[in-house]
Amino acid sequence: MTAGIAGFGLAACSSESGTVDVAEDDDGQTKEAVSPVTVTVVPADGATDATAATEIGWTVEAGEVTKVKLSDAAGKPVEGAMHPDGATWVPVAPLEWEGTYTASVTAEDDAGTPVTVESTFTTIVSPPERVTIENYLPGNDSVVGQATVLAFRFEAGFEVPEENRAAVERRLFVSSEPAQEASWHWITGRALEYRPKEYWQPNTTVSVRLGLGGLPLGGGRYGEFDQETVFNTDTELRLLEADDETKQLTAYRDGSEVKTMPISLGAREIEGIDTRSYSGRLTIMSREETSNFFSAEFGYDIDVKWAMRLTFSGQYIHGAPWAEARLGKENGSHGCINVTNEMGEWIYNFVRWGDPVIVKNTGLGLPQGDGFTTWDLTWDEHLAGSYLDKAYAPA
Repeated sequence: MTAGIAGFGLAACSSESGTVDVAEDDDGQTKEAVSPVTVTVVPADGATDATAATEIGWTVEAGEVTKVKLSDAAGKPVEGAMHPDGATWVPVAPLEWEGTYTASVTAEDDAGTPVTVESTFTTIVSPPERVTIENYLPGNDSVVGQATVLAFRFEAGFEVPEENRAAVERRLFVSSEPAQEASWHWITGRALEYRPKEYWQPNTTVSVRLGLGGLPLGGGRYGEFDQETVFNTDTELRLLEADDETKQLTAYRDGSEVKTMPISLGAREIEGIDTRSYSGRLTIMSREETSNFFSAEFGYDIDVKWAMRLTFSGQYIHGAPWAEARLGKENGSHGCINVTNEMGEWIYNFVRWGDPVIVKNTGLGLPQGDGFTTWDLTWDEHLAGSYLDKAYAPA
């Protein structure tokens, strides 16, 4: 038996077995070929509770599925493909709300005799409770660092219930060429990150579709849109390593040292607050030639040059001409890694979005979710944050 799963609350099904193509007997009389194949299609024929994220599912007895088609009310084919897990057929874009569609599933028995079952269903009215996302994916056709993390967050105030997370994760499609073992990781019910087991291989093409448009997310809420991008990883692995013990930052290209420079990191305490830089494995989240730093808590409002963001909470590598006397000697920032403007410009031109940064020996660990932080986990820890059975190598 082969089985497909639609999984969106559609319990009833369409089923058929028996008569198929005709043939002639020895007397020249036509006869019906009889197949033992039984096909059941989900959504059911006549179903009216499908969503825009509906997938075509099936169960088959005594045969194998050989073809799946979906057409709209005008008979126009809907483009789609098998889900990577092989369990369903997935349209390449969300269906229309209040749309009528006909699914056709063909299965064959061991003799190659086909049985085709059709099911016509209607999607629901566009629901008012739609959930948006904060998208941190690389831009389309961009070239990014080999430590790039795919990250997004559902809108503030919403978390996907645990019982819905596996279904959400199934709709997050990532493929790479060459293929690498990779997985999603839920930091919270709102925040997810995706990475391969090791850094992306050089010149990898990665295609992403967050297929959330119309997907039931729990609590009567539905995904707002699908989001897609295709990007490439760079041919070189550039890495920055900052060490609080030596107060030095070293830049590497493909494992070879390129440049070392003095730095000053976050102070142990400013105005009674721990402002140390985080130790851990981070990535470059942005490159900003000029950035405004503002803090009501510490009373500063200043424009800085050559800022490379490391965390959502505001730790950067950046030029700090006011800190030059302490570079290589002592810490004094509010958590950032200070360099000269000259070295800041050099780093800005050296790194790409998604390049790895390692910060060591500050004594303050990196909080998960403050930045793109999954590289700070072991592979087993990363996999433990997935709600699917196991990681797969995207093909």
